[in-house]
Amino acid sequence: MAALASWFSTSGRIAPRPFALVVAGVYLGSFLSQVLLSPAVTMRLGVAPFAVLQALLIWTWLALHARRLRDAGRPSGPALAIALLYALAMVLLMLILDPIIGPDVSAVGTDVPRLTFADVWVFLLLFSAVASEGSFGFFDVLVLMGLLLILTPVVIALGFSVWAGTRPPQAQVSAAVL
Repeated sequence: MAALASWFSTSGRIAPRPFALVVAGVYLGSFLSQVLLSPAVTMRLGVAPFAVLQALLIWTWLALHARRLRDAGRPSGPALAIALLYALAMVLLMLILDPIIGPDVSAVGTDVPRLTFADVWVFLLLFSAVASEGSFGFFDVLVLMGLLLILTPVVIALGFSVWAGTRPPQAQVSAAVL
């Protein structure tokens, strides 16, 4: 239990190898959390389960990066900034999804929601919604711009994780200077 609690703590240090393993799990969890935005889930529970899981994953990501950067003798401010950008991207994702996969006005309350592969993976759903139109309208351009705004912090976070994971521990940095 103490090992699990240490993932959520920003104090202490973490070596590059354990950092890489745990942060890969955080990214996998973030990817799999898209299932919580599928129409079948959002029609019953809304976006609250996704929002709670994302908050937990973002905090875990931040705690891991703060510990890794401390181990490398670097400040953790950039990790906080990236975590905030990512959180804003997830809020934007939920705002974009609401009009697309929200309850249909003409749907009967007893209708069973359709569930296809594209409906489970949110980005596939958004891309298929835009691609299914014969021409690009204003809404389609807005959705594509929103997707770009959402994906940008994800790419930045991935790059930052690789960078943070490849920083040598502070003990090695000090030894190399001497």
